[in-house]
Amino acid sequence: MSETDDAGSGRANWLDRRRDLAGWVLTPLVTLVVTPVLAGCTAMVTVLGADQPPALCEAVRSENGCEEATLTVLGAHLAVAAGMWLLLWLVPWWRGLRVPRVLLAVAVAGVVIAVPLRLAG
Repeated sequence: MSETDDAGSGRANWLDRRRDLAGWVLTPLVTLVVTPVLAGCTAMVTVLGADQPPALCEAVRSENGCEEATLTVLGAHLAVAAGMWLLLWLVPWWRGLRVPRVLLAVAVAGVVIAVPLRLAG
């Protein structure tokens, strides 16, 4: 069946399945480049000017485990972000899925940018 057959049958074509190959390739690559830059800028604004250790270190201060707690938070966020970034490649390259693809890329950026915000709080 072609697109004209779908239109003739009265069925609504709710998903545009034309190719968006450039968007399919560029969205994950731009996310991979822009997200660390935004996270670094956020870290410079929030964490580098702080005089106190991160708030998440309060629970492990007696054991001198602040570094381990910080690396655990960083590793968890980066593992979730890497999994979500890989999901970007699984979204088909249809033009109708451009918005969900971009929203997933923004969510990946949000997970990575949350690390310095979590360390500052």
